Amino acid sequence: MKYDQADLREALAASYVLGTLRGAARRRFVRLLSTDRSLSPLIEKWENFLTPLAARVEPIEPPERVWRAIEARIARSQPLAQPRKAGWWDSLAFWRNWGLAATGLAAALMIATIVIKPQPPADSAMVAVLSTPENVPRMIVEKHAGMLKVKVVKAWASLPENDLELWVVPKSGAPRSLGVVSHARDSEVRKGDLDNLLADGAAFAISKEPKGGSPSGAPTGPILCSGAIAKMPVRT
Repeated sequence: MKYDQADLREALAASYVLGTLRGAARRRFVRLLSTDRSLSPLIEKWENFLTPLAARVEPIEPPERVWRAIEARIARSQPLAQPRKAGWWDSLAFWRNWGLAATGLAAALMIATIVIKPQPPADSAMVAVLSTPENVPRMIVEKHAGMLKVKVVKAWASLPENDLELWVVPKSGAPRSLGVVSHARDSEVRKGDLDNLLADGAAFAISKEPKGGSPSGAPTGPILCSGAIAKMPVRT
């Protein structure tokens, strides 16, 4: 991975301070810290900045699936007594990885607000950091009045045969398509029914699809990155 991109360095430093950078990605970053002295000021900046931000995050009621996952881990048993066929958006691993409990949602809010600028935009109503399963930030999604801004943190290689499709994942039910977005540059999503599509959204996800997007109205390709949605009060 190339660590010379400013946005990627900011996102990784914030994730490291928050503790959401895990596994091999965290170990690589720790090794980088020992040789790249310019990262130390970033770490110190986020350490100084995050403490007051935490007081701004309102508590939320975790979804029922979170409690089931906790009970299953304690009991060392299967999370569901009656398994049912489900998509990736219903998996406990998906929701556990992207933290819809209060601490994970707070982390998503903090990262998304501080990676772009020191204070959240006045009209930003929801934000999400979309990361790979290896905890590498790839996109940031922000909702501004009437549209979504999709910022590319780390671009994908050329995709001559495919497109990237953005999905909103509701608290229950199947993902809903928000359209195709660029793999290499920032995009905007404008839809007349955007507020309805996002009303019960809990996470965003990016899938790899055929040119033009999914032919079935549901994700058909691999999920490249995803992240929990943090909703913020709009400042006036």
